[in-house]
Amino acid sequence: MNLKIFLSILVPMFLVALGTGIYMAYSFEEGLVDDNYYEKGKEYFHARGLERQLGLAIEPQHPLGRGNNDIGVTVTSHGKPLEHAALTLFIGNVSTKGYDRNLKMTERSPGNYHAEALIPSGGKWLMRVDFEKNNLSTNRKWFFDVN
Repeated sequence: MNLKIFLSILVPMFLVALGTGIYMAYSFEEGLVDDNYYEKGKEYFHARGLERQLGLAIEPQHPLGRGNNDIGVTVTSHGKPLEHAALTLFIGNVSTKGYDRNLKMTERSPGNYHAEALIPSGGKWLMRVDFEKNNLSTNRKWFFDVN
């Protein structure tokens, strides 16, 4: 009998606390709860399925260094160079937003895409390559420590 009373008090308290937490997260923490997460999740898994079918691989050619960088990535499909894709490079310092850049990458040879970027300071840098070809849109991210 005492267990029933205890549970009848505990369960409503738990549900109220859970509801309050979800409400607070949704109301006050931007980005913690996404409005369209189901649609975005469907798109993500659809894109990953297309990537597997294509055997898509996007790999950076060199790590980043301070100063001017010729940033290159190699794009392959089933081990063969993938040509004529639209790639955009985002480069940014993680600790500051002062030097965030979006650059269009150009294809220098089959499957080799490049962009010139200046890395003015050390720290942790994010490099993201956005890939688009036909009906596939995806990206890859890498972090580099620059001295």
